[in-house]
Amino acid sequence: MYNAPVLRKGIEILRLVTRTNEPLGVSDISRRLSIVKSTTLGILKALEEEGFLVQDRMTKKYVPGTTLFEFSRSVLRSMELPFVAKPFLERLAEQVDETVILVAREHENTYRVLEVSEPKKELKITVPVGTRFPVYAGALMKIFFSQMTNEDIVRLVGENPPPKYTDHSVTGLEDLLDQVEQARECGYATDLEEYRKGVRGLSVLVFRGARACGAISIFGLAGSMEDQRLSDIILHMKNAARLVSRKVTLMAENPGGPDGPVDPPRSVGSSEARLSEVR
Repeated sequence: MYNAPVLRKGIEILRLVTRTNEPLGVSDISRRLSIVKSTTLGILKALEEEGFLVQDRMTKKYVPGTTLFEFSRSVLRSMELPFVAKPFLERLAEQVDETVILVAREHENTYRVLEVSEPKKELKITVPVGTRFPVYAGALMKIFFSQMTNEDIVRLVGENPPPKYTDHSVTGLEDLLDQVEQARECGYATDLEEYRKGVRGLSVLVFRGARACGAISIFGLAGSMEDQRLSDIILHMKNAARLVSRKVTLMAENPGGPDGPVDPPRSVGSSEARLSEVR
């Protein structure tokens, strides 16, 4: 395996500075890590320019900078959402008796599954954690597109036209915009065998404050997620998303304090189909 020497030395310096409870000078760092002093100084200057370290102008010693704290907080936030959502997803799977997933938009063209809760029944949809869905995957597409402007949607469709996954797939621009607008108005999106034949799905956004940070989706076989069940499933799904949104928002507003008073709702009274991962 190839190791970039300068990068490795930079990581060692960051690790040392963050783990030491006092500011460190160039000589201290050079001696402790056995790195040539001139090399140490060059790396420190580069890290300082990027905000990873800050030098005290009086003592000339270094402490962690704001960029490092921002990176740390971003990592913690990426771990926070699945952790917070898990008990709500489990309860939702019990309520609707279908597979429930938590998804985040990873890039402009993919969504990644962060957490999964499956029902106890034998015949169900299986979606492993880490699965990636394409940008035009049914309900996920509509609910995430609901946060975009129509101009951005038109640009994306022009650069990357929607494929026809099934006979029910939405491929026309006007139809797509109509369904996205419906998702905006209703607060949820549907997938009626549009991404996979024989599979239905529903999606709703999860918010951290005013910004969408993910989505909760429910997948089931078309014979199980019948029309007469959808309104009840949607009600439970939207309630779970509201509770998760409230909790992650409280945690973001008060990261050093209690994580808020929201608790998972109390309970009230194998043949598997797999959704394929994007290749």
